[in-house]
Amino acid sequence: MSEEILALVDEFQQAWPLEGFGGTLEMKGRRLDLQGIRVLKKGPQDGVAKSSCYGDCRSEDDEATEWITFQVKRVKKPKGDHKKPPGKKVEASQAENGQRYQANLEITGPKVASPGPQEKKRDYQSLGWPSPDECLKLRWVELTAIVSTWLAVSSKNIDITEHIDFATPIQQPAMEPLCNGNLPTSMHTLDHLHGVSNRASLHYTGESQLTEVLQNLGKDQYPQQSLEQIGTRIAKVLEKNQTSWVLSSMAALYWRVKGQGKKAIDCLRQALHYAPHQMKDVPLISLANILHNAKLWNDAVIVATMAVEIAPHFAVNHFTLGNVYVAMEEFEKALVWYESTLKLQPEFVPAKNRIQTIQCHLMLKKGRRSP
Repeated sequence: MSEEILALVDEFQQAWPLEGFGGTLEMKGRRLDLQGIRVLKKGPQDGVAKSSCYGDCRSEDDEATEWITFQVKRVKKPKGDHKKPPGKKVEASQAENGQRYQANLEITGPKVASPGPQEKKRDYQSLGWPSPDECLKLRWVELTAIVSTWLAVSSKNIDITEHIDFATPIQQPAMEPLCNGNLPTSMHTLDHLHGVSNRASLHYTGESQLTEVLQNLGKDQYPQQSLEQIGTRIAKVLEKNQTSWVLSSMAALYWRVKGQGKKAIDCLRQALHYAPHQMKDVPLISLANILHNAKLWNDAVIVATMAVEIAPHFAVNHFTLGNVYVAMEEFEKALVWYESTLKLQPEFVPAKNRIQTIQCHLMLKKGRRSP
């Protein structure tokens, strides 16, 4: 027998002495009493011969008992595998695997049930589904609460202090950053979406939770400023440069905080019109949040999916799409996108918390113990 089987035999000997064995086997809800275990090995002519036996192994079995044979399939590793020392070839293989995973996300992320290669475990399996008792103790996330997300321009290697003057003292009266509300429709402005074409009548409650994000712009070099000061600084430079997608995106963030959906979308249309393709996910994520807030979920899914297609490597894009599916009560789809969020950023705690809450919700709703 192989070393692995011998180790298994040793384990049986330690766990279940020959003189007394008793136990149960439970598979998919079916529970069977166990009286004995036989460890088999191949015979001389590739037959099967009995080897060690533990528990009640009498051959004169009555009609109330039977032997059940289990086969365990495993992949045999090449003999030389364990001898290979780690080195450049292993690192190259890992890099190649990472590139293959990234390519898979770029091609199939928004369109398949589980973004990522098939051989990669889904995160809910590695996290584990909580038991019903654990669900009762778990502090559930309020899934109906809107979670605002924001993709910073720094993620695109853009220094915001090169676009907005945070140093010069403000001498003039306060200003607000206004974008061109009459920008002509183009293939980039997404006017075919109901929420964009009817932006003047949106029911949008605003996202005051982003106030700190706005006030901390340039915080690495300059002290935190008030919302009024930030708005004035954005307005001053935007007034001189209406074609800057960076400034338009900043202005949209200001209007999201102020709760002015129409003015925010005016700025996002402007940003989408002028932004290079690889940068468009920045304004798209803002637009998806506004449409989500306004309960225009189908529009929000379209926009967030576009963001994922442009930049599948940003966890916030996946998380935003998951949030929209939660609002639509499409929890299975939401799980997929929260899982892909964790594949990109394993320490993303909000995604983990939402996965656990959804798992508990699904189990308690359907009365199931496991997925």
